[in-house]
Amino acid sequence: MEVFNPFSYIFGSQVLKEDFSELNKCTCYVQGNGQEQNIVHQKNPFKILEDYKDIKKILEKYVNEFISEQFGYRCSFGITTSWLTKLGCGEYVHFHNHKNSLWSGILYFDEYTDMSCPLQFQNPIYPTVPFQIGPYKTNDMFSDIAIKPEHNLLILFPSWLHHYSEHNQEEGRKSLAFNVMPKEVFGMGDSMIQLLRT
Repeated sequence: MEVFNPFSYIFGSQVLKEDFSELNKCTCYVQGNGQEQNIVHQKNPFKILEDYKDIKKILEKYVNEFISEQFGYRCSFGITTSWLTKLGCGEYVHFHNHKNSLWSGILYFDEYTDMSCPLQFQNPIYPTVPFQIGPYKTNDMFSDIAIKPEHNLLILFPSWLHHYSEHNQEEGRKSLAFNVMPKEVFGMGDSMIQLLRT
């Protein structure tokens, strides 16, 4: 029987050509799970791109190109929050999603090895399946996906999708994460809203 997949989530993925090495100078990281929670931040760790305006502008350009091409929205999008993470050996990213945003992104700006843990996304279909019959064959309906870090790889994904990582197997897996919302009035009729000032 022919098999087809009628529904899917859209992700964006691109290796960028720009130089983001300036981010390596930053020492303000949000802690991952399994880390000692003893870092005192001198600034808001969730607004890190406010100190890197050129990088913020570059990323917003790629975000807007992707969203415009895929959805044709007539409003522009801006980064609302942004933060750096660094996982040591044995540390991991807890299972979570991002509230109060529409799109989220990860930029892998550092160098990585096969020991760097991938970012994994839970398949949103599997939790809705009403029966558990037993072992099953791996397929797109049930399987999670894993994206391995790669230098300058940008990943864009819907913010509400749950994601996580297994335990990292090397020291210093760095990444930049950010959330995105429309910058202008969006919606129609009695459902219009403006969240960001332009």
